[in-house]
Amino acid sequence: MVLPLLVLLWSCAARGPASPPEAAVRADAELHPDLVAQSALLRRQVLEPAEGVYVAVGFGLANIIFLEGPTGVVVIDAGEGRAPATEALAALRERTDKPLSALVLTHNHADHVMGGQVFVEAGPPEMPVWAHETTEVRVDEVVHVLREATWLRGQRMFGALLPPERETGDGIGMRLRFATEDIALARPTHTLAEAAVVEAGGLRVELLHAPGETDDQVIAWLPDRRILLPADNVYQAFPNLYTIRGTPPRDPLAWVDSLDRMRDLRPDLLVPQHTLPVLGQEAVQDVLTAWRDAIQFVHDQTVRGMNAGRTPDELAATITLPPHLAAHPWLAEHYGRVPWCVRGVYDGYLGWFDGRASTLEPLPPQERARRYQAAFQAGLPLADQVQAALDLGEWAWAAELAQLLVDADPQDRQARALLARALDGLARGHVNANAVNWYRTEALELRGEVTARVSPPDAAPLDLVDGLPLHAFMAAIPTRLQAEEVQEVDWRALFHFTEEEPSQAEAWYSLHVRRGVAELRRRDAQQAAAWREERAPDLVVTTSARTWKRVASGHEGAVGALASGRLRLEGGIDELLRLQGWLER
Repeated sequence: MVLPLLVLLWSCAARGPASPPEAAVRADAELHPDLVAQSALLRRQVLEPAEGVYVAVGFGLANIIFLEGPTGVVVIDAGEGRAPATEALAALRERTDKPLSALVLTHNHADHVMGGQVFVEAGPPEMPVWAHETTEVRVDEVVHVLREATWLRGQRMFGALLPPERETGDGIGMRLRFATEDIALARPTHTLAEAAVVEAGGLRVELLHAPGETDDQVIAWLPDRRILLPADNVYQAFPNLYTIRGTPPRDPLAWVDSLDRMRDLRPDLLVPQHTLPVLGQEAVQDVLTAWRDAIQFVHDQTVRGMNAGRTPDELAATITLPPHLAAHPWLAEHYGRVPWCVRGVYDGYLGWFDGRASTLEPLPPQERARRYQAAFQAGLPLADQVQAALDLGEWAWAAELAQLLVDADPQDRQARALLARALDGLARGHVNANAVNWYRTEALELRGEVTARVSPPDAAPLDLVDGLPLHAFMAAIPTRLQAEEVQEVDWRALFHFTEEEPSQAEAWYSLHVRRGVAELRRRDAQQAAAWREERAPDLVVTTSARTWKRVASGHEGAVGALASGRLRLEGGIDELLRLQGWLER
């Protein structure tokens, strides 16, 4: 039975969602056909993508996985409650009757932990329950501190109140079957910080801390069979760097780093906790690479826009994935959305304020609503309504309306003057120095009387530049990439930093500019040699960290460093200039 299943799963991974005849979700004018096809993939079933690997799909939002060993079974995740866990256990028991030996909880989300008692009760006395050392704290935080907010928002996001005929699936699972009275939480008995080995049921399962969708994500790796269970760090939909049910924004760079570590393992089988498995090393690498590139692209282009002074609304409206990623079958926006993730990245760095004075202290919602209603009923031109608000000293309302005029035409001198007057009014008599300074400065900028500028890199004292970490200079490269200029580029560079001070070690960085993304990785000497052997780089830079920081900051010219021999290039100055041309100045 395994071979036909492998063919089916390979076709799903290669071509994306297909809708089988028995799909429970109907396609009609209300439902996008791709969402229908995605939901059809997630129907209730037990898959066996490899011998002794059983995946219960569709019993709840997340998959429950059995890893069968010579003498027992390791269970990966437990579902969101007693009912789905009990049903999944019964279905999995049709595949194997070996005793349960251990339970692994990959992270704190309810759909992975709240059915744990079902498996503990079915296992031997004192069966170990493994999780990251912070998982239990995160569970308690949601259950107690954020219970009401999480419950209400989760019901809306997962469609828990929709009647069956309106059901559309949840993007990464058919449905969330969570109910407070159904909770059967099994608390961890064994925890790990960075890594641990579970030896149970005759299996050796390596657990690795891999932050991503949550900080406590734990992935499972079976090195002898090259099978990877990536937890919620990969599933067949665009990821939630921010989820609308409400969580802190996820750390995109940590998530990318975890995906790169998984790529380095070179798995032959990927078994996610949501959606279906992926078979074959090439297919798995394609999925992991596409995912890490999509996350990094959203992060880097958001940071690039932030540094250019753009607001989250502007960035959310304009940042789109490169075509090859947007069309990838594992990146359809069935769960996360690019605009939401852009806002999440922005908020993670700069918080809620979008940098425009008119939004710093808005009117209360009800008052704004009444004023908008009155404005529409008045039927006057917008500029006239701004002027009327200014005449009445209604500064916040005038600023909000004037901002609309400026957004419509940023160069309109009259609109800018109206907004400047409103900001001056907001500053008048204000008790907060930060607000007063912002209002007055932006008003002067709108009138063209001052210009806010960032000081050039070469303005920093040389001793400050020399003392800055090398990684800070290297990490800036991806966030300055002009992605639109490199959509069809596939270019590689290797940086070798030889230190002048004996106490400082050598360092290597690889840089792969790949279709809109710049993948930067730290390497050791062996990894750098292997990466270079894999494919000859277009550019090899050899220099000291001090020289590179001085060249990168503009304190020293590349030509002079080359002439002195302190900077050596394989590939020539043209390749270095090519890289420079791709980066925002």
